Order: sequence, then C-alpha cells, then structure tokens
Amino acid sequence: MTKGHTIPTAILVFGAPKSGKTTFARKFSSSLGAPYLNFNDLSQKYNLDPALAKELIAQIAKSHATLVIEGMLDAEAKRKEVRDLLKKSGYLTVLIWIQTDLNTIKQRILKSKGDDLKKSKQYFETAYAGLEAPSINEKPLVISGKHTYRAQCKNVISRLKEHRI
Repeated sequence: MTKGHTIPTAILVFGAPKSGKTTFARKFSSSLGAPYLNFNDLSQKYNLDPALAKELIAQIAKSHATLVIEGMLDAEAKRKEVRDLLKKSGYLTVLIWIQTDLNTIKQRILKSKGDDLKKSKQYFETAYAGLEAPSINEKPLVISGKHTYRAQCKNVISRLKEHRI
C-alpha cells in the first residue's frame, strides 16, 4: 500500500437470528457513512438469488467504498465466497461474529406478537440450523450482541486499526 492510500474495507457481519447483528450493522454503517447491504432482506423482498447477489457485490465493490454486509454469511463456504470476491476487488475483509446466548435470543423472539412471533420462531429454527461457527482460520472478531453499541464499535474500530499501515 502506498502512503496516503487506504485499502477499501468490507465489514461482514453474521450471527444467529435476533443476536443483534442487524442493529449493529445498521448503526455501524451509519456511523461510517458506508453503504449497508442486507442480503437476507434483499433476498426476501426481491427474491434475490445467490448468483445475482454475488454479481451485485462485485459491481458495488468497484466503488472501493467501505461496505457493511450482512446476509449470505451463515456457512463458512458462503463467507469464503464473499470474502474471495471482495479480495479480488482489492478489499480487506473483516469478519464480525455477533454472539448472543440462546436465552436472550428466545426473549427477543418472544417480544414478537401474533403472526410475527410464529414467523420469528420458524425463521430462527431454519436460520439457526444452517449457521456455522467460524473456523479459527477465518479470524473473526467476536462481539457480544448484548453489549452496548459503543462497546461493540470500540472493539471493531480497534480491529480495523490493526489492519492499517
């Protein structure tokens, strides 16, 4: 890296449903003034298939803007695909795993009402079954979904500083 130039960074956020990943990712992207891409929402709202989602990431990566991405990251193989795609565009990728205990997640699900409660329970069961913990080789930054945004942000900023020259 030449002096005065920064490497574009993609912050990849994943975790169990109701762990706090969307809340963190939205706030963090807003704090950075960075685009936030939630591929779970895009897939659900627009029936976005994985191949098109990858193409969308590739096109957005041409901007070399800092990105905050959530979704399509539940399995290690999927995370690798997204990270490799971004690395080809010159990005540094930082993987953030939001962890929250199951009792807290269940309490958050129970706050849903009526049909939303039923949908939340079904979504949790499906999504949780497909969630893979990161391997040691992925070198994730693990943050608590129960901590304040300020504490979460401090940990992430520290990790980002480690990668800067």
